[in-house]
Amino acid sequence: MIRTRILLFSLIGMGVVAALLGLAQMWGNVMEWAVFVRTMGTIIVLGTLASFLIAVDYDIPASRRKWLLFLLCGLALGAGGLIVAQIWAQILDWPVFIKVLITLAVGVGLIGFILAVAEDFGTGKKLRDNHYID
Repeated sequence: MIRTRILLFSLIGMGVVAALLGLAQMWGNVMEWAVFVRTMGTIIVLGTLASFLIAVDYDIPASRRKWLLFLLCGLALGAGGLIVAQIWAQILDWPVFIKVLITLAVGVGLIGFILAVAEDFGTGKKLRDNHYID
């Protein structure tokens, strides 16, 4: 619960920073446009990761396949880190970056599908084992 609370407050903080930064840029042009876009992109990526981790952190205690959830988190964090690094440093050529990102997305999709199927089939077995259903 503490992790979720920390992630929630960081998500709220990122939203406040993004709003204030947007207003400051709109009224005062406080930074160069390219830096502003990179900063806002970074805030969006980090906010998306925080939201994803909040959802996963909620599921971890009830899941019987925690290692798949941790693998899912690792892939998502890797993709987020890669996106932020690409935004600021352009460490990969764009076609290679897109291919790596698509590969990570396919991995996340497969793991998510495996988790959904495993949890769904496991729930029925658990209910039968506890004699809740026939």
